Amino acid sequence: MISRSLLLMAVLGLAACDGPHERAGKKQDEAAATAAGMDYTGSGPAERAGEVQDKADAAAAEARDASADALKADARNLERQADVEAEKLEARADQLRDAAEKKADGLKREADQLRKTAQ
Repeated sequence: MISRSLLLMAVLGLAACDGPHERAGKKQDEAAATAAGMDYTGSGPAERAGEVQDKADAAAAEARDASADALKADARNLERQADVEAEKLEARADQLRDAAEKKADGLKREADQLRKTAQ
């Protein structure tokens, strides 16, 4: 959840100021305007294209974060399932040990009775 909050703040920050591609586009537009002998008034084609690229980069980062969060959730789910299965196996092992112990006790009693009758 913290990463999503940080990402939201970053996206809002990009909306509030120029991103790296938009700033680079602005410089390109300024250079083209200067070369053409014109004043740059802002919002040229390279700047707009840079803004779109910055938004696409932010969306891609958000998608990667969402995918990472989903993978982490899957991992936690698998761990929980493994824990449940391990508990079941441990309970079954305890049952088998108890049954084996009871059977061994019965066999020991039977052996003791055979010894007593043989004497």
